[in-house]
Amino acid sequence: MKKMFMLLLATAVVSTFAIQHAIAIPAFKKAFDQRVTSVSKNAGLVAAAKEAKCNVCHFGKSKKMKNDFGKALATLLKKANYKSTRIQAEPEKVKAEFDAAFKKVWAMKNPKGVVYGTFIKDGKLPGTITE
Repeated sequence: MKKMFMLLLATAVVSTFAIQHAIAIPAFKKAFDQRVTSVSKNAGLVAAAKEAKCNVCHFGKSKKMKNDFGKALATLLKKANYKSTRIQAEPEKVKAEFDAAFKKVWAMKNPKGVVYGTFIKDGKLPGTITE
C-alpha cells in the first residue's frame, strides 16, 4: 500500500512540473493592447483580443507554439531584451522599439499573402495557425 501511495504521489509531482501553459511575455501583450485593443473602435476586435489573451500570438498549451503573427513579431522583438528590469529602466526606449516593431509587422504579409494590418482594419485578429 505504501508503494502505491508513493507511486501516486511521485506521479502527481511529476505531472505538476510537466504541465506548460501558454504564457506570453507580459510586455508584448501590453504593447499589443496599447496599440490595438485600447484604441480600436471595433467592438468585435476588442472582444476577440480580450478573449484570445496570449493566443493573439500563441496557440496550444506551450508558449513555444506561436501562430504566424507571433512568429513574425518574434523576428522583430527578442524576449530576452524585454525583461521587467529593462522595461522599468528604459521605458521610452522600449516603447519606441515596440512602436517600430508593430509598424513593421503591420506591413508584413502572412503565409497566405495577406498583410497583418489588413486584419486589424477589418476587425479581425491577425494570427492564424500555420505548422
